[in-house]
Amino acid sequence: MLDEQGPSPEDLRRFSGTTAYCPECGSKVWDQAEVCPSCGTYLGGNTSTQPPIERWFRRRWMILVVLVMLAALLSWVLLGW
Repeated sequence: MLDEQGPSPEDLRRFSGTTAYCPECGSKVWDQAEVCPSCGTYLGGNTSTQPPIERWFRRRWMILVVLVMLAALLSWVLLGW
């Protein structure tokens, strides 16, 4: 019978990376994971350090800023402000 006392020191060194997020499903994964354990997507080191909702919000915020700037530029050109 195998006596399991927890992870070995070698395992702790090997898996001591930080957590990241799968770009496909948003699940937490190790930053050096090859495959997402939740959705099975091949990561190959392509993980995100930001939670999915934060990335989504940041993208939408940047789109809004660009649209406001374009609207201001368009009004300045058309109305001559």
